[in-house]
Amino acid sequence: MSTATTVIPQPLTGEEIKKGIAVRMTQDVPADVADALKEQIIAGLGKTCSLMPSAAYAKFKATWRLNYSIKPELKVGWWVDYELDDFARVTRGGIGGTLGGLFDGAEGEMFKGVIEEVPPDRFRRETDQPIPKPTELKPPEAERSTFSKSTRGQGKRRQV
Repeated sequence: MSTATTVIPQPLTGEEIKKGIAVRMTQDVPADVADALKEQIIAGLGKTCSLMPSAAYAKFKATWRLNYSIKPELKVGWWVDYELDDFARVTRGGIGGTLGGLFDGAEGEMFKGVIEEVPPDRFRRETDQPIPKPTELKPPEAERSTFSKSTRGQGKRRQV
């Protein structure tokens, strides 16, 4: 019998997904504006029940758009379309602010991007988030098994 341990990365929490999306959306934005944008995006993503801190997903993917202007003050428009996969139970949705017409006549920057489906720990590394200890699945030990086996021909069960 094999005694190999299987290591499974922890699924992404809703909080990790929100922070990761905000990091990806603001990676090409000047540093002096990026922090303010991240806060607004994380707060906006927090309005969907699918990304609550208690939620966890094995994988996800998203497409996003970001439009901002800093003249005369910071104005932001953003939208995220997401697909969250909780071990084959898929949730699709979109959340954000309206992009169309938000900056009529104003100078602004427009960014678009795609977040491809990647393993949870790789996404954490790419978005500078801590990596939690993985779950270790160990095979059961035969002498400590709580299952009973049928004794052939006797019609009785004995404890193993």
